[in-house]
Amino acid sequence: MTLSFKGHTVVVTGAGGGLGKTYSLLFASRGANVVVNDFNAEAAQKVVDEIVKAGGKAVTNTSSVTDGAAVIQSALDAFGTVTILINNAGILRDKGFKNMSDKEWDQITEVHLKGAYACTKAAWPHFRKQKFGRVINTASAAGLYGNFGQANYSAAKMGLVGFTKTLEKEGAKYNIKATVIAPMAASAMTETVMPPEMLANLKPEFVAPFVAAVCHPDGPDASGKIFEVGAGFVAEVRWERSKGTVFKTDDSFTPSAVKAKWDQVLDFSNPTYPNSGADVDGKAILAAAQSAPTNPQSSPVRYDGKTVIVTGSGAGLGRIYALMYSKLGANVVVNDVNEKAAASVIDEITKAGGKAAAAVCSAEDGEKLVKTALNNFGGVHVLVANAGILRDKSFTAMSEQEWDIIMAVHLRGTYKCAKAVWPIFQKQKFGRIITTSSPSGVYGNFGQANYATAKAGLIGLTRTLAIEGKKYNILANAIAPTAGTAMTATVWPQEMLDAFKPDHVAPVVGYLTSAENEDTTGGLFEVTGGWAAQLHWQRSGGYGFPANKPLQPEDIISKWQAITNFEDGRATTPSSTSEAIQQIVENFDNKVADVKAKL
Repeated sequence: MTLSFKGHTVVVTGAGGGLGKTYSLLFASRGANVVVNDFNAEAAQKVVDEIVKAGGKAVTNTSSVTDGAAVIQSALDAFGTVTILINNAGILRDKGFKNMSDKEWDQITEVHLKGAYACTKAAWPHFRKQKFGRVINTASAAGLYGNFGQANYSAAKMGLVGFTKTLEKEGAKYNIKATVIAPMAASAMTETVMPPEMLANLKPEFVAPFVAAVCHPDGPDASGKIFEVGAGFVAEVRWERSKGTVFKTDDSFTPSAVKAKWDQVLDFSNPTYPNSGADVDGKAILAAAQSAPTNPQSSPVRYDGKTVIVTGSGAGLGRIYALMYSKLGANVVVNDVNEKAAASVIDEITKAGGKAAAAVCSAEDGEKLVKTALNNFGGVHVLVANAGILRDKSFTAMSEQEWDIIMAVHLRGTYKCAKAVWPIFQKQKFGRIITTSSPSGVYGNFGQANYATAKAGLIGLTRTLAIEGKKYNILANAIAPTAGTAMTATVWPQEMLDAFKPDHVAPVVGYLTSAENEDTTGGLFEVTGGWAAQLHWQRSGGYGFPANKPLQPEDIISKWQAITNFEDGRATTPSSTSEAIQQIVENFDNKVADVKAKL
């Protein structure tokens, strides 16, 4: 079978060079109409000229990807339709976190996240109407594992994983499939960070055939899945969850109790492979937690003399965190946009003999939070970035404003708070950060494309903070909690709200942010109802195609079972970009003899 794209119209963003150019040429050579989008008009036109000279059909578009309507309109004007969208456009603004500017953060999230949203949003109604659509989103190893100097890029690239997983759920009934790739390929962007000898082996021609294969109507179903692709090597990546452990949800459920059983939380000897938040058996957890014996305690976990900032702590999880920290001896900065709610929590703390101060502002005003901590208590040691809002809406109905506000509060707000505490943490060689992801961010969720994207983005941000902070004893971890709060009250029945209390999440946070936690950093933990488990990536053994032979989409399809096989004993659990790249680099030497055709 030779895959033809005759009758299809493919929009490729950032297509003036690198991967985008290679995608455009491949799809055109297979009969597709191609919209070559790039802000560099000259580069885009060169690609179009090359396609037309070879007998293909293509047009340029020089709009910013954030103007998705204009990008997609080019396809409609020239070819009357759009069937495939490849969100490939990207930029780098690498900088150590301490020196990263707000502009460098905003530019990256604008191009990678807002651009992917805007283009997909514009194509979506056409995909739905014709009952066919394919979306490819471009993540990276930095997004999956974190990478030094790329807090902005890691956040944006991991955000696209949550975005893709939500698109898969919303598009399923309309035959719209979305896949996310973490490609390793030579480009103007990677040339700034990788040596020439390595780039020579990372040809874009080893990535494009995979994309063509999963975009074809007869291609394998890769919707909602993640793939690492480069140098002829292709593998699928999925979540692996530890068995975790259950704590009795009574007064003995404390950070000291969590410390005593922490090894059980990290135990992957009997893992599971969840695909959605519903894969947690909440009723079984509650029953086990209620019937469990009193929790054993380790040495006391205390916060005497330390100051903790908790964002969004006027109610829900944040309020419980604030009360817990105060009880353990901490000074607490209670942050909330609601002055009355913040005052109420402070009143609770002071009546119990604790110390607290209010910072009534958006979580985006990180400097104000830190100033409050310094003015009132002379220091800051812990940041719990908890503030959040919901603006749930199906992707079809979601407005740009509903997208933007979720990104601002969850993703940018966390960045701003972490940025504000970072120099202090570095100087004192101590700091603990908790970011708040969500099962929606981990698995995607219908009606939450904005929220899932932001919450996934926080995982990428956290992993880079963990890497950059380690030498300064700054540990950063992400939690994906499930608890009854004002936010979940909009989507949960009352009995769930009553059963899954915020109190059953707080002790895990209390341990992770303590000085007693000396090793766990860069982790992602699901926490609910007294149960806690860790999630990390598992990668299939994958398949390595010859590095000296042209790769075709048909080759990808022929080896699909090997690419996606997690059960043959070859699966790995890479935890860093360097580990992930290693298997790709090993394929450089996978060469067949007597190959005449050159790439």
